[in-house]
Amino acid sequence: MKRKLLVMLTVFLMLIVSACGGGGSSKTSSDGAKTIKFAFSGAESHIHYKSALIFKDEVEKKSDGKISVELYPNNTLGTDAETMSQLKSGSVDMAAIISGELANHSPSFNAWFMPFLFDNAEEAYEMGKTDEAKALFDTLSEAGVHPLGYFLIEMRDVLSSKELIESLDGFKGLNIRVTPSPAIVDFWETLGANPTPVDFAELYSAFQTGVVNTIDSGSTGMSSGKFYEIGKNYTTTNHMAFNSAILASNKFWDSLSDEEKSIIEESMNVAVEQNISIYKELADEAMAAMKEEGVKFTEIKMDEELQKVQEEFIAKYAGKDEKIKAFVEKAKEINSN
Repeated sequence: MKRKLLVMLTVFLMLIVSACGGGGSSKTSSDGAKTIKFAFSGAESHIHYKSALIFKDEVEKKSDGKISVELYPNNTLGTDAETMSQLKSGSVDMAAIISGELANHSPSFNAWFMPFLFDNAEEAYEMGKTDEAKALFDTLSEAGVHPLGYFLIEMRDVLSSKELIESLDGFKGLNIRVTPSPAIVDFWETLGANPTPVDFAELYSAFQTGVVNTIDSGSTGMSSGKFYEIGKNYTTTNHMAFNSAILASNKFWDSLSDEEKSIIEESMNVAVEQNISIYKELADEAMAAMKEEGVKFTEIKMDEELQKVQEEFIAKYAGKDEKIKAFVEKAKEINSN
């Protein structure tokens, strides 16, 4: 009798696991409707969330509700590194992964961190739509992902708690918070600064206590983190474009019909197209907020010294990677138009 009860209990538990999808990612109901898990960093005020929300709305509209999208912002499901692993295993369906993390999987993504390639966000956005930028995805063959495009996050500038930085010499000796990507660290060391990786959640405290006295970020990040309460010196440099790649898990992608794939691709194209408008709106709001708080502004423009630093740095990376070389050449073409 006990054995019969044990068998019945085992079968019952197996049915429950099966009904719940076995702990997988996307869920398919009995009527064939799908739910997509889409993970990314950034809270509801972040460009990731606002761009992903457009994708969600488009998917649900185009599929007549047969495909729904669950958004998991603010690293709810893990860091970008952890999310990459979840994409490969199929426990997450889609994610927006910052290029800094992707550079840890493929050095070719250091192309995005070649300095002073773009004068503004529009140029960086246009670069994301080029074949040369999309060719970087070819180097992620072992990651188990299917690429769907790029979201622009911000152009990188600097905010200092010490003084207004008006030349390259001003960076020497500064303890600057950076994203922990090798090429970014290398860039700041080239300028004589002391690059210090600090988690964004801990950055306010680190800035306040002097662990770092300068921040490498963009206007939207400076404003949302309220770092202007500590640092009142903003230098526009546009030294790098910061973005994320939108990736789908191969396991998820392969489970879709051709019609479902088309819906997702078309919906993401709409989100990407509106991404630049969202960025401009957020950047304008951020700059206005900082000016209201008494932040002082200046900018560093391209000159012979800056051009020399740029060319030597790019040569070091492009000389070892044809994809970076092609990327840089295309970026210069966009910049010259």
